[in-house]
Amino acid sequence: MASKSRNSTPPTTRPAAPRTISPAANPAPTNNTKTPNRPAPAEDQIRARAYALWEEAGRPEGDGTQFWLDAEKELGGGR
Repeated sequence: MASKSRNSTPPTTRPAAPRTISPAANPAPTNNTKTPNRPAPAEDQIRARAYALWEEAGRPEGDGTQFWLDAEKELGGGR
């Protein structure tokens, strides 16, 4: 009975290296919502401005989300 010979040579192909994308080819997304030199407003500042906007609008019914978003945008903390 003939014995199987083991091939001790390594395979000729290697697994492909992971592809990398150079930063210049695919720049990271920028966050244009905040000015670098201007800190984001504090939550209490946004709350106070949203409340003032709500009062100016005649205290309408609702959850006030739009007033909060408007206050954020006005104060420079909009998302």
